[in-house]
Amino acid sequence: MKTMRYYAAVPIFLFAFLLQTTVLWKLPVFGSSPNLLLCLVVIFSFLYEERYGLILGALFGVLLDIATSALIGPQAITFVAVYLIVRVLRNVFNHEKLIPDVLMALIATPVNLFLVWLINRICGVPEHIIFVVKALLPLLLMHMAITALLHPLFARTAIRYRSDSRYEGGRI
Repeated sequence: MKTMRYYAAVPIFLFAFLLQTTVLWKLPVFGSSPNLLLCLVVIFSFLYEERYGLILGALFGVLLDIATSALIGPQAITFVAVYLIVRVLRNVFNHEKLIPDVLMALIATPVNLFLVWLINRICGVPEHIIFVVKALLPLLLMHMAITALLHPLFARTAIRYRSDSRYEGGRI
C-alpha cells in the first residue's frame, strides 16, 4: 500500500500552486482557469487518512489569496470546508475507486465557488453572482477531468492475490 508523507505532499501542492498562479492564470479555458489546489485538496482528503488536504489546503489557500485575490482567507476557508465535506462523504464511498473521487470534485467545485463569492460579497468586494454561475459549468468539467487524471497517481489500491480466498481476478 502506498503512503504519502508531508515531504512528498508539499512539493506537489507547491508545484500546483506555481502552475496555477503563473501558466493557468494566463491561459483561461472558456473564461475560467482551473483550481488545481482544489483538486488536490479533494484528492488528498478523499484518498488519505492523514490531514494533508486540511493543512496544505489551508496553507496554500492563504498563499493563493495573497497571490490572486483582494482578500486573504476566502480560499483557505473554502478549502477547509471542502475538506470537511469530503471527509464526511469519504465514509460512504470506496476511496480506492475513481468515480467517487470525481463525484467529490463535482461537489467541491460549487462549494468553493459560492463560498468564495459569499465571503467576498460579505467583505464588500463587488462581484456579481452571474460571473460565478457562468464559470460553474466549465470549472465543473475541468475539475472532474483533472481529478480523474490525478487520481491514479495518488490512489492506494489493494491488490488481491490468487492465494486469497476471495480472489476474483485483477484489482479490487
